[in-house]
Amino acid sequence: MKVFRLDNRTSSVKEQVETSVTAVGFFDGVHTGHCKVMMKAKEMAEKEGRKWGVMTFDPHPSVVLKGVENAQYLTPLPVKEKLIEELGADYLFIVPFTKELASLSPQTFVDEYFAGLRIAHVVAGFDFSFGHKGKGNMDIIDQLADGRFTSSTVEEFQEGSEKVSSTRIRKLLDEGEVNAANELLGRSYVIYAKPAGAGELEIPLHYHHPEDGEYEVEVDGERGCAVVKGSRIEWKNGCNRNEGDVPVHFLEEMRK
Repeated sequence: MKVFRLDNRTSSVKEQVETSVTAVGFFDGVHTGHCKVMMKAKEMAEKEGRKWGVMTFDPHPSVVLKGVENAQYLTPLPVKEKLIEELGADYLFIVPFTKELASLSPQTFVDEYFAGLRIAHVVAGFDFSFGHKGKGNMDIIDQLADGRFTSSTVEEFQEGSEKVSSTRIRKLLDEGEVNAANELLGRSYVIYAKPAGAGELEIPLHYHHPEDGEYEVEVDGERGCAVVKGSRIEWKNGCNRNEGDVPVHFLEEMRK
């Protein structure tokens, strides 16, 4: 997978890519709803004999527009990148979310970031918006494209009569409902923690972590019990690492 970290000039990237079908969205969590959007792009690309890609944004718009400090993510950018690569994407376009980007008109956004990157078809969820104050959306994207590319809208994906969303997953983690969160994610929730000595692991600030409680986890392929206390994970089996990221997969809740 080729990763492109874009600025407000996409001309140099345009020379490095083939025409593609690209899924676009923030995609925090890369959950089952997000995967519907990405797999739609992949299927269309395979059918048309094109490359397929994903366009995402960093940081979260709330950091820039609302001044949120220490924003927490289900999938910080390196984790999101890893998951998208595992899905088989050919390209990953990372667009820095800045005040300048937020001020672009929908037309300019389309000209620069869709047509300007040789995207032949854009796939997005029904609620995706772009451009100044989110005035661009999937209802008007074909008008803005003016024949340069086509688009598909993926309708709301539900589980249990409720929309699958990053917000819903965060709420489940806040309540310690790891099993339910994992169902919506389509995999176990993972935090790449830091060794903190004495069998403890430190949760980086940018992760949205489960509420304090006891969980069945898998650490470096070994299953066992762990306790979340604030920003720490007490791994009862001990941790042999002194440095580097330690993947902690949350499998199910035990007790709070």
